[in-house]
Amino acid sequence: MTMGDELFLLAVGTGRRHPRIRSDNRLRIALRAAELAELCLVGRIALGVRHIEILDSGPVEDRRLNNVLRDLARTAPPPSFHDWLRLTPQSVVTEYFSRLDDQKVLRSRRRRDPAGYTRHEVVSVDAARRQGVLDRLDAVARSGPGTPPADPRDLALAVLVGVADIAPAVYPGVRGSSARRRLAALTTSEGTALLASAQAVAPRAGGSAGLPSAVQSVMPGRQLAKQLTKLYSDVTTGDSGLAHGLDSGGWSGGGSDGGND
Repeated sequence: MTMGDELFLLAVGTGRRHPRIRSDNRLRIALRAAELAELCLVGRIALGVRHIEILDSGPVEDRRLNNVLRDLARTAPPPSFHDWLRLTPQSVVTEYFSRLDDQKVLRSRRRRDPAGYTRHEVVSVDAARRQGVLDRLDAVARSGPGTPPADPRDLALAVLVGVADIAPAVYPGVRGSSARRRLAALTTSEGTALLASAQAVAPRAGGSAGLPSAVQSVMPGRQLAKQLTKLYSDVTTGDSGLAHGLDSGGWSGGGSDGGND
């Protein structure tokens, strides 16, 4: 799975009764950021001060990431990191929903709402696969002095989970409060320290000689949090459930169960 797939899977709070999507309007922008982060980590792009730079237009394994890379290469003038995220289509969440449904990572069902629109509800998720991603996220949250350095890919995922307000779906309730605080800390000075540690294992993430500088451009917690927070200030996210801004006839989180917060 791509980082975007993993981020979406983590955003599906498992709750007591129905799986629900956490903060979908924030999620759509975070998914777009995850695509850029992954392309950075494999040495295809760098996030410069003024614009996104194409380092290598060669194909990557995932078709969606290939399409993103091609769109970036075709955009003139080259977009800035901020503008690329600001123009995130409303359809991104639905696209990832369908993508994971096709992969059988989650299951959905259709229903008609009172207005007659067709909605897609999340019925279940692949618990084993979600737990595997969660285990890696836990390892990042526990990282600190005296612990092995975090993998740069997992660190990027953790920063996105924290700043996109997905942490309550991953670590719900009072029992998850300490883990949520640790993730929030990744966007402060601790994130910078973890980035420095991650540089040591950067080569195994992509094998590119230019990878450390690419990682630096996307991974500093403060920079990533600052860009996304600025964008989120202009986005109406609704409540913690699925008060979405997607087009009519979209999808649903399967009702309100109160089990994810």
